[in-house]
Amino acid sequence: MSRFASSLAGFFGVWLLLQAAAPIHAQEPLAASRTEGAPAVDLDGDEIGVDEVSRGQTGYGLSVFAGSEPERFGVEVVGVLREMDPGTSFIVARLSGKGLEESGVVAGMSGSPVYIDDRLAGAVAYSWAFTSEALALITPIAAMRQLSTLDPGEAAGGSLGLSAPGAPAPFERSVRQMLEPPEDVAEAVREVVAEQLGALLAPADWGGRGASIATLGFGEPVRRMLAAAPAGRAETSDAPELGAGSAVAGVLIDGDLKLAVGGTVTRVEDGEVLAMGHPYLGVGPLGVPMATVEVVGVVARLNSSTRLSNIGPVVGAFDQDRFAGLRGTLGAEARTIPMTIDVETPNGESRRFDLRLADLPIMLPSLVGIPTMQALDSASYGAGESSLDMTGTLRLRGHADVPLRQVFDGSNPGIRAAFYLIALVGALVHSDYEAVEVEGIDLTLTQGHAPRTITIERAQASSTRVRAGDTVQVVFDLRRHRGDRFQETLDVVVPEDRRPGRYYLFVGDGVSIDAARLQLQPSKASSLEDELKLLRSFKSQSRLAALGVVPARGLIVQGRPMPDLPATVRSIWQASPLQGEPRALNLAIVSEDARDLGTPLDGLFRIDLQILPGTTP
Repeated sequence: MSRFASSLAGFFGVWLLLQAAAPIHAQEPLAASRTEGAPAVDLDGDEIGVDEVSRGQTGYGLSVFAGSEPERFGVEVVGVLREMDPGTSFIVARLSGKGLEESGVVAGMSGSPVYIDDRLAGAVAYSWAFTSEALALITPIAAMRQLSTLDPGEAAGGSLGLSAPGAPAPFERSVRQMLEPPEDVAEAVREVVAEQLGALLAPADWGGRGASIATLGFGEPVRRMLAAAPAGRAETSDAPELGAGSAVAGVLIDGDLKLAVGGTVTRVEDGEVLAMGHPYLGVGPLGVPMATVEVVGVVARLNSSTRLSNIGPVVGAFDQDRFAGLRGTLGAEARTIPMTIDVETPNGESRRFDLRLADLPIMLPSLVGIPTMQALDSASYGAGESSLDMTGTLRLRGHADVPLRQVFDGSNPGIRAAFYLIALVGALVHSDYEAVEVEGIDLTLTQGHAPRTITIERAQASSTRVRAGDTVQVVFDLRRHRGDRFQETLDVVVPEDRRPGRYYLFVGDGVSIDAARLQLQPSKASSLEDELKLLRSFKSQSRLAALGVVPARGLIVQGRPMPDLPATVRSIWQASPLQGEPRALNLAIVSEDARDLGTPLDGLFRIDLQILPGTTP
């Protein structure tokens, strides 16, 4: 079975279910400490501290339930949960009015300011699903005011996921998933996206059907968080000014697809915006465009009620993401990454999508994969059986471009194309050597109505007894998808410097050959350029390829093959603690040959040859 034609049995129904974005609900507060050792904050006179709050006090909050104007809702203090996190307590309150008795706390209310005795107490931040009343935890304003003391920093890179001891490094894992994704594509997507989004445990609103790829295989807590809200485009003629209680969004994808995490502004002071009352990603410094939001209405659900919203114009940027919420600045700009996707449909029509992605290295793989799948859905169709050719360029600052070229075939090729990009960009983000800055992405997807995969049924050499310097013709017996059988040939040259003995050919489609190459001779990079060289070397599945392999008595040291070492040198090197962890090299790759058939292939074979003494006359 093709590495990119994995069975999706049972996945199709899940995919259809997730086309409608699932609303979310606020969740239980995080148990991990984020505020230990935080200095005390002097509150302004219009703010009230937790120690002044007691059971039975009443007040009000501000949030947007329709349109853009904040409206009041009722608040009654139930009590205070003290030191739930070191140095931080939460106010427990019952909310009422504006239909909250029926809907419960609405996703998107996070950050709604709460006033007691007409003094700001904090922001609505957490609640629970399936509750019989609108109970919320309120993050104290003192904790949120800590954000004002922080200096802007550089956006976080790396990964949100944690690797088990002994697990492959993230770069190696991403490369492995590019070449040999698991049979269960849904599980593969879950593993990769979970690494990007696994720490998102705070209530938030996600917009657009594109969020569906990010929810595949997640547990219920994350699915509740990855929900639709700011999804459409708001009218810009009367965009509201942000103030306490205004709806606000951190824009992840802008342009022809909208994807954002939405919430509510807690306080605006001298151009500084405090919002959400809970983490966005919890990564500290970041750069995300901040936009106004128009609320269409509230959808009440037993599990998790949500706001249906449209994203308005960008009015600033968020620059800090902490346990107590987000801090942003009006008028500031956050860097975005341009991405274009051209879709060529089977009917010969063409459609272009222009996008701007938030410059969040920690989430970039998912932000590239989501619109890739959604563009195909919007311009043509993404489900069912079809073919898909991907070409394009990944532009990097300070380095040569990484070409995008691959073919996908069979059931749901759009999902596999998205998965491929998630793994590829993930490999770059996970570099241990440099922080990779993506300058832009240009992508072309050319779709065909029917699968085209050609199955390689057999491969044999014109001769199995050869001499160094010979050209061996490999004959492939091929079968078209639901079609006829035919033959193709590939000329393979035996290197002139090979000694007599056994010689192996691994022949097949380009992806299988790349996977075999890394299995036979694992590559460990020592620089970003090494990693980029590896990524650029990957072949399309439409390539008919061959590896020439010989027995070796060497070592692989720090990922670099040393095939011909004397026994004494091998012993000394293996015994030395200064050389990393050398391992035996039993097979060495000495040649590669390939040609492109323009159609995806599927198959991998080994052919055993014998090199005779002497050279070609």
